[in-house]
Parts: sequence; structure tokens; C-alpha cells
Amino acid sequence: MKFFVPMFSILALLLPAAAPAQSTDDAEAPPLFDVEIVVFRNVKAPKSREFILPVSSPGRDEKMLDLSSASSVEAAREMGYELLPAEELRLLEKVAKLVESPRYDLLLHAGWRQPGLAREQSMPVWIRGGRIYGKEYTSIDNRIEPTGSLPYITQQGEEKQYEFDAQTTEALQQQLQQQAGTRSGGLYELEGKITIALSRYLHAYVDLVMRRPRLTVDEAPDNPIEEEYLAARAADTRILNNHSLRERRRMRSRRLHYLDNPEFAMLILITPYDASAAAEAAPAETAADG
Repeated sequence: MKFFVPMFSILALLLPAAAPAQSTDDAEAPPLFDVEIVVFRNVKAPKSREFILPVSSPGRDEKMLDLSSASSVEAAREMGYELLPAEELRLLEKVAKLVESPRYDLLLHAGWRQPGLAREQSMPVWIRGGRIYGKEYTSIDNRIEPTGSLPYITQQGEEKQYEFDAQTTEALQQQLQQQAGTRSGGLYELEGKITIALSRYLHAYVDLVMRRPRLTVDEAPDNPIEEEYLAARAADTRILNNHSLRERRRMRSRRLHYLDNPEFAMLILITPYDASAAAEAAPAETAADG
């Protein structure tokens, strides 16, 4: 008597067992990254009196995370974006050295956590920093907002109201303390957007401007010729030029990247975030504190 083994039974013996299917949520959940930026001005940049053609400020997107808006920060959390508290920032020592150096002025130090998404899905992060120029200054820029404000993330055409927790409030206060006392109509020294996207590799899309008076006046000119020159061009001391930093850069995680132009520079650090490891570490830290 002959016995026949069905073909599918033979294949089942030869092929390795299939791994259990992952849940849809696990398979589709994008990786998370901590993004930290430091923007600083070069104090020793050459003082140029040459005419600079107007450069437009960065354009706004329909949805973006505005770090200077508490409502926008809270709204962005629904899309997986959130501010990093000060204790999770990794570049504090480098920032301290920049602050101590007479060669640089710190314009902004900020950090946020976000999902790694394709550029079409990633949300730009709008930043502002540095000094605030009053209404006596003007800028030849067709994208300047009269009120100096940006729209928050909206839903169905209306601003959404949010309640945000104490941790978010504290993070806002720590990261935005330089921006306290904003005056309506003022222009920020630093403004623009940063988009971090993940395709095959991480990429940073940077579009920033630093505004600076066309002509810088020393406190006390030491010769009549300079005084005459400044008097003839007094209007230039109230006209702001935009110095642009627009760049697309491939990023490597855990590596500090440097972008610059002659007027200002930027540090970017992107670090993968392991939510499960952070959750496991939290109970241990709580027990140690107790």
C-alpha cells in the first residue's frame, strides 16, 4: 500500500514557521526622534555697508508647530510632536560655552520630540528667537505679517482651545523666556521653519532668516568723516536686511551637525527615542527618589 503526503504538508515541513503577525498599530507606528537645535549669531561677522537685495522671510505652512504659541504646542501633541523638558536637552554644556564666549550671541535653544515621517507628512516647526525689533524698524519683505503673529493649528477653520499640563507649561517657560514681553508689530531677529523628515535617511530642511539693521551705528563715532557718513544714511539704521540660511542636509542620528552662513549658525542633534526603554526607566527612577 502506498501513502501519499499532500504537497502542502511537505512545504510546511520544509519552510520555516511564519513569525506571528504584528498588530497593525505596531507595524505602522513610526519611530520617534528627539530634535535639539541651537542657533547663534556671529558677533565678529564683517560689518558690511554694501547694499543687500531683499530676501523674503520663510513661507508659512497650513499646519505647523509654532514653538512660541502655547496653543500650537498643545495642538501638535495630537500629531505626536511635543516639547522636550530642560532636563532632557543634551546640548546644555555647548550652549553655556556659547553664552560665555564674546564671539557669539545665543538666539535660540529648543528641543522637541516628533515621529519620523516622510516630508509630505512631517510638520514644520516654526521658531523665533533673539531680540525683538520695535515698530520703528522696517523690512523690505513681502511676507512680513503686520502683527508679527502666526496662525495656530486649526480644526474646521476655527482656533481650538486646549488645556495643557504643568510639564508643558514649564517647558514653554524655560525655552521661550527670551521671547517674553513680545510687542505687537515687532519683528524677531531670528525666524523661520525647520522640517525633520525620514525616508531612507533622515533629512533636515532649514529655512531661516536673521534680521539685522542694514547699517550698524557705533555708540560714539570717533571722527567727523564717520559722523557725516552716518548722518547721510541715518535711515539705513532702521531698515532690516534678511540674512538667509536655507539648506537641505542629510542627517545622521546621534551626530552633531553644523550649518552656517557668515552671519549666524545652527547646531542640530537628532537622537532616536525609545519609548519602551523610557517607560522601564521611569519606575526605577521613582523608586530611587523614594
